[in-house]
Amino acid sequence: MKSSITISKSLQAACQFIDAQENQQLIKDVELACQQLVNPNFGIAVVAPFNFGKSTLINALLGKEIMPTKMIRTTGTLISVKYGKTLTIVITFTSGKVIRSNDGKVLKKFTVLNRQGKPREDVVSVEVFYPHKLLKNGVELFDLPGTNDREEQDILIRNQLLRVDLVIQILNARQPFTQGEKETLNKWLLNRGIKTIIFVLNRMNELESKNDQDEVYNDVYSTINTFESDLPKGVKKLYRVDALPALKAQQERNILKMITSGIISFESTLLTIISLQKERINQTRLFRVISIASQVKSVLQKEANNLLKEIRDAEYVRNVAIEKGRQREEYLREEFKRRVRVYGNWLSLDMLLGSYQEKVALALETGSFNNWQDSQFKSTILNYTESIEKWANQSCDEFQKGRPNRIKISFPSYPHVSLPQLQETDFGQWFGDVFNGGENQRRLDKEYERKKWLAYKSAAYNYLHKFRTATLAFLNEYEKTVELLIVFTVPPESFTVIQKRSCLKVLNNLLNAIYSIESLKITTNIQRLNLGKDFIFFILFCKNCFLMLIV
Repeated sequence: MKSSITISKSLQAACQFIDAQENQQLIKDVELACQQLVNPNFGIAVVAPFNFGKSTLINALLGKEIMPTKMIRTTGTLISVKYGKTLTIVITFTSGKVIRSNDGKVLKKFTVLNRQGKPREDVVSVEVFYPHKLLKNGVELFDLPGTNDREEQDILIRNQLLRVDLVIQILNARQPFTQGEKETLNKWLLNRGIKTIIFVLNRMNELESKNDQDEVYNDVYSTINTFESDLPKGVKKLYRVDALPALKAQQERNILKMITSGIISFESTLLTIISLQKERINQTRLFRVISIASQVKSVLQKEANNLLKEIRDAEYVRNVAIEKGRQREEYLREEFKRRVRVYGNWLSLDMLLGSYQEKVALALETGSFNNWQDSQFKSTILNYTESIEKWANQSCDEFQKGRPNRIKISFPSYPHVSLPQLQETDFGQWFGDVFNGGENQRRLDKEYERKKWLAYKSAAYNYLHKFRTATLAFLNEYEKTVELLIVFTVPPESFTVIQKRSCLKVLNNLLNAIYSIESLKITTNIQRLNLGKDFIFFILFCKNCFLMLIV
């Protein structure tokens, strides 16, 4: 079985992930329940609304009027009653001052509510030490303020209930089990795993007839029977004790009145419960921790679900952005390639020759090559290159990459033209031209012009071929460079999401730890089934009754 320290560490670590403002009481419950796991004392708390007889019942149990009692609401401070050799009252103040007294009247001065219904704010703790067998062996009895009054007192009561091992819920026979009491029972006790509860029906002696008493008892019994308790085998949930008559009988040592008031039976039951509960105190306390752990688990599960949703929402947004980025990359890359392809097609030798060979040849022939190259050829090339460069730069800017260098354009040197030699007519041709009107000379001139034109075209071809070869090399280099830049870089997960993932991992580990704590309930239930039989309780009860009667 897990150790108390391991359980406490797991729950306290889980509380770090719980909103302290929204779950202030739950966090406090964890702290108190974990502290109770290692508490060596056996605590008993008496709970009821104001003027239901809490203090009177405690006085009846002790056999002495120690707790202050009035007809109006009285107790405003938690009073702890412990074993001591003599009656000693110790009051500790916020200033550090401590009062020790053997006079019970000091309690009325420091623990009773003032006229405004408020307790003293300067009192830290009130302890009463008294020599009573019920308080031996580390038993501590708590007299609490009345419920359903001031919020700060309700908080004090709720917190204290997790620090005790047995709760005595007092019911008033004249108004048994009000709706408020049922809500208190569920909210403050059962829902927090506090199921070691016994009920005391007080003031039954004030009812007029036996029928009224039976009717009230049966009604309360049927209501209580619906609540699942965690008491030793054989222990009843409901007891009748007329607190005031019991106190008087105790003071008078009137055995008959003590029996008829119910105090003998009830005190014997308490002694028996203490004996039996101490054997299973770890299991009882563990039930409370498990119940509170389940509440913590619900809060953590909600936090984990919210965190998981936030992570998934962030993942969705990121994946959408990645998909859009990749689609954008594909579009920019394809458009870039298209523009490069258009320029490449224009640079094909057939295209260049078909479009510019004769123009180059003519420009060479007329001596206007440089003007043609600067005014016509370069402008066409710049249109292509600027279109490519503009798209490449836009793409790099969009992906936050450095822009590439411009596309290199290198024009060959001025074309060299190997003109043919002008062929002169020989004598025969010259003589023949006398008779044919210069036909031979015209034929020679025409041949010369044809050869000269072919020389210009050849020079144009060489120029365009050199230009194409160099330009395609530069374009290919530029294309490779840009293709490495038009790449969508997948954005890393944000630091916030990484933190949330880490937090979710811790939450899931804590949830697993709480699941393992909850699984302890199965083992505890098995152990509980194997605990004492009815006759064990009966023997102990009879023994305690006998000891009380002979004292």
